[in-house]
Amino acid sequence: MKISTRALAYITILAGASTAAAETCLSGSFKLEYEGDCDRETLIEVFNDQVFSPAKSAACDGVTAEQELDAQLAAAVPSTTIEELCASIYKDQYEVPFTDILKKDVNMTYEKAFFLGHSHLQEEVETTYEREDGQATSVLKEDGELVRAHYQGSAQTKKTEWPKLPNFESSATDSLGQPTCTTSAAMCCWTKDRQANDNNGNCARNTYSKNCVDKDPGDNTNLCYVDMERGEVSTGNAAEGLVAFPSDNGNGEGAIHCHGLAWANDVNDSSARYKGNNVFFVAMYDHMYQRGYVENVPGAPMCGCVEQMPTVTRSDCTEIDATERFRITYDSTTNEVDGSITLVDINFNACQGINNRNNDLWAYMGRLFYEGKISNRQWGEAGKIITNSDCDMAIEEALSKKSLEPGYDHDVSEWTIVAGRDNFNSIGETNGLQVPSFGQEAFRLALTQSNDLAAAPYGIIKRMCSTCDPEMKEIYYRRMTPIPEGYPLLHHIQHDRHDGGGKNRWNVDFQLYSTYEDALSDTNRWKCPNNAFNYHAPFYGECSPTGQRVRDQYSIFHWSPGPRAHVGYYINKGEDEGGFVKADTTPIRGRDQANGMALESDDGKTIYMTGHGRDIWSYDDDFNFKGEEVDADFTVTVKVGTRSALHPQTWSKTGLMVRTSLDSDSAHFSLFRNGIDWICTQGRRTKGEYSRSFGDCVTNAPNANAPWMKIEKRMDTYSSFYGVEGADGEITWTLVRSEELPGIGDSTVVGLAISSASYWHYETIFHDFDISQYYFPSASPSISSAPTMLAPFSDINNLDVGRVVQSSAGAWDVTTSGADIWGTQDSFRFVNYTVSGDVIVDMKVNAFEGDPAHNGYLYHWAKGGLMIRDTMDKNSKHYSLFVTGTQGLANQWREGTGWNSGHSKTHNDNPRPVWLRLKKVGNVFESYFKYDTVGAAWVKFGATKTMDFGSEFEVGIAVTSNSWGRQVTLKGTDLNIEEIIPTRKLRA
Repeated sequence: MKISTRALAYITILAGASTAAAETCLSGSFKLEYEGDCDRETLIEVFNDQVFSPAKSAACDGVTAEQELDAQLAAAVPSTTIEELCASIYKDQYEVPFTDILKKDVNMTYEKAFFLGHSHLQEEVETTYEREDGQATSVLKEDGELVRAHYQGSAQTKKTEWPKLPNFESSATDSLGQPTCTTSAAMCCWTKDRQANDNNGNCARNTYSKNCVDKDPGDNTNLCYVDMERGEVSTGNAAEGLVAFPSDNGNGEGAIHCHGLAWANDVNDSSARYKGNNVFFVAMYDHMYQRGYVENVPGAPMCGCVEQMPTVTRSDCTEIDATERFRITYDSTTNEVDGSITLVDINFNACQGINNRNNDLWAYMGRLFYEGKISNRQWGEAGKIITNSDCDMAIEEALSKKSLEPGYDHDVSEWTIVAGRDNFNSIGETNGLQVPSFGQEAFRLALTQSNDLAAAPYGIIKRMCSTCDPEMKEIYYRRMTPIPEGYPLLHHIQHDRHDGGGKNRWNVDFQLYSTYEDALSDTNRWKCPNNAFNYHAPFYGECSPTGQRVRDQYSIFHWSPGPRAHVGYYINKGEDEGGFVKADTTPIRGRDQANGMALESDDGKTIYMTGHGRDIWSYDDDFNFKGEEVDADFTVTVKVGTRSALHPQTWSKTGLMVRTSLDSDSAHFSLFRNGIDWICTQGRRTKGEYSRSFGDCVTNAPNANAPWMKIEKRMDTYSSFYGVEGADGEITWTLVRSEELPGIGDSTVVGLAISSASYWHYETIFHDFDISQYYFPSASPSISSAPTMLAPFSDINNLDVGRVVQSSAGAWDVTTSGADIWGTQDSFRFVNYTVSGDVIVDMKVNAFEGDPAHNGYLYHWAKGGLMIRDTMDKNSKHYSLFVTGTQGLANQWREGTGWNSGHSKTHNDNPRPVWLRLKKVGNVFESYFKYDTVGAAWVKFGATKTMDFGSEFEVGIAVTSNSWGRQVTLKGTDLNIEEIIPTRKLRA
C-alpha cells in the first residue's frame, strides 16, 4: 500500500515510566498521521517508519514493528487489534444525513418521491407564463440550488448517508446489519429531459413550455421489459405481469438513459462507505441538476437497487476515488488508543471495467468480481437485469419464468402445435414468415396418435388466429378420410390454394366446426356460401357457422401478412404423450434461409427431422443441424430412412456431419445422400475456404434407398462409409473416402444435417443414430480464449476468495485459501470434472506461490495438486498427490467417508516444475511423478490404495493454503483427464 509522502507524521516518544504491558519494548505516547487506507499492512508500515524505527532501542532486539504494534494495542484500554481499530474508525466516521441535502423533512417523504421520479423537481417545467413580467419560473438551476451546494461541499469532503428508502433496500444486509442491495449495485433510468442548453437530451430553450414538456434524454440503452413485481417494494404498485419492449427507440420504448454504481461487499471498502455520495452524484447532481434528466420508466422506480429496476441492455457507471487522511494516537498515561479520519477528498469518475470497457456498469461489476469484492452470484444476478446483449433472450426468459408465451397458450396435455407463424411460432426460430413445421411423415404419425381416436379416427386439427375476426379465431378441422400416402396435408393447408388434387375436399375429406366438442360429435358443421368451398381461401374456404360468406380470414404462410398473421395449427394430441418429443436443432444460416426441426421417438431410436436451406456448399453453409459436442475420437453411425421432399432437388442433402463449430463457414467433413440417391463425401478443409468434394460420389450403392452411413475420426483422419444390412442384421461397411483434416481441430460438433436446396423443407427419418467415443482424452471443457476469464470450480467448506484462470494456451492459475485437506473433513478449492470408470489424470506443476500480501509466505502444509474424489461432501473419500509448502511431495487419502486422513510422504524434494499423475483402475488407486526433463520416466510414488467409489466421481486440481487468512496460487499446465475404457456411448 502506498503511503502518501505528503503526510507529515507528528511523533512524540515520551520518556518516563510506562504503563504499557510488559511485552511492549517501547514506552511513551505517539501520534500517527498519514494518507492511505486503514488496514494491517498500511498501519505496520506507518508505525515502523514513524515510531518503531526512530525510537527502537536494545530492548526491541528481535522484535518486529508488527509484533510491537500488536503488543501496544493489546495493552491498550480497552484492548484492541489493528483490524478492530480500523473497523472502529470506519464505523465512527461522521456521515451527513441524506435529508440534509434538500432540507425537506426528516422522514424522507420528498426524497422518496424524488427517487420514484415524481417530485416537483421532476414534474415541473421551466415556463414564462406564470409571471406577468415574463420572467421564467421553475428554473431547474434555481430550484436545484441545494443540490449544487451539497455537491461543492459535503459530497466531496464528507461521507453521505445511504438513503433509508425501500428503493435501496433488498433482502440483504451488510456486515454491520444495515440494509443494502442484494447485487451491491444501484441504477437510475430516466425517460425525460427538462433542461435545455446542457448538451444532453433534446429539450430546447425556445418556448420551454412547448419544447421541454416531454423531451428525450440521451439514449444509451435499450429497455427490454419492466417486471411489475420487481419494484413493488418501492413503487407500492401491486400489479403483476410484464411490459415488454422488443424493439428500440421509435419502434419500442423511445429514448432511455440509465446510469448506475456498484460497491464492494466489504463495508470498509471506500466504494461501499461512500456509496451514498455516489448515488447522490448520479441521481441528483450529474443527471438531474447538470443534465435535466427526470422521471421514471412507468411501473418502476426512477432509481433503486439493480434488482428492482427494469431490464435493460446496458448502463453507464460512476465510481468514486477517495483520498483519506487518518490520525491515530496512543496516550501512555491512560493507555487509550484513538483514531479518526481527518480529511476526505472524493472524485467522481467513469467506471473502469473489465476488457477495457469503461463507463459500463456490467463491466465494472465484472472488475469487482475478479478483484474478489463481490460474488459471482451478485454479478450473475445483475447480468440478468443488465443483459450486456440484446433484449430477445431476456424477454424470452422473463416470459418463460412467468409461464407466458407469445401467441396462444395452448393446453399441452391436450394439444401439440405442428406449425405456426409470427407470434405463434413456438416450434423453432422464425425465418421471415416460413417457420419450422412438422414434416410430412411426422405429421401423419402424430395425427394417427391423436386423442379420442375412437370418435375421430383420422384426427382433428385446430387453427388459432389472433388477428382474425372473433368467430374465425378458433376453427376445428376434422379429417373424415385417411390421409393418402405421400400427401403433404400440413404443407397444403399452410401454402396451397386448391383441393390437393382431390385429396382434401370439403364435405368429403374434412368438415369444419366452432368447438372441439362439435368436431368430436360431428355436430353443428359449418356451412359454405352456395354450398361451395372457396379453395382460394385455404383451410376455411370463406365458410362460417351460419353459411354467411366471411372474407380474408385465411393465412398463406409464405405471404406477408398472409393476409392474416399470427396463426398456429395444433393436433389433438398432448405434447407429453407417447410417440415422440421435440428435439433441439440448430439452423446454420450462411444465406438466411436455413430452418427446421426434429422429433425423437420415445425409445430414442427414430428421429423425424426437417431442414430448409439453400445448400451445404460454397463459402457459407445454409442448413438445419442436430449436433452435439465431442472432444475425442469417435465413430458416428445412422440409418437413413424415408425422405419426403416437397420440391425435390438434385443437390438436396441429408446425412452425417462433423464440423469445428456452428459458424456457417466452419471446416467440416460430411457424408450425404443427395436427391438422386448418390452418396457423397464433401467438406471444407479449413474455416472460410470454398467447399469441396472428397473423391467421387458413389452412384451405384446397393440398398441405396435405406443406406447405413458412418464417419470415423481417428486423430486428424476422417473416414466415411456406407453400409448394407444383411438378413442377419449384420452391417457390411464400404469405405467411401479417408482424408487428413487437421483444420477441423480436436473439438468437434457431430450430428445430422439436412439442406433442402430450396425454400421448402426436406424431411428425413433417421434410425439408430449413435455416437461412440473411440478415445476420450480429456473431461475438461473447452478452454476460453480469454486468459482473464474464470474457469469453473467448486469450493468445498472454503471461503469464496481468489479465482481460477485458464488461458487459451492451457495454463492454469488456481488461487484460494482453505483450512486444510486433512483430518476427517477438508477445506479447499476444487477444479473438478465428473467422470466414470477407469481414469488417468496428470498435470505439470510449474509453481506453488504464497500470498503476496504476506511476502509470499507458504505454510509448511499448504497443498496443491491432483485429486480423485468420491463426492463433493467435505468428508468424502479421496486419493490425492500434492506438492506442498515445505514438505515435498505428499500422497494422501481418506479411505472411508468421515474417516481420518492417511498419508505417505517418502520424497522430501520439493521440485518445480514436476509432473503429477493419479491412476484409478477398478477400485485400485496409484500415484506417480516425474521431473520435467527430456526422457524422464514416471516414478511410482506413495501408497497403493483400494477404495470403493460411486459409479460417477470427481477428478481435477485441488488447492488449499492451510490457513483461512492467506491465499496460495498453484500454477500449472497440461491438465489431462483420460478415460481408460475406449468406448463411451452418447445418445443424441
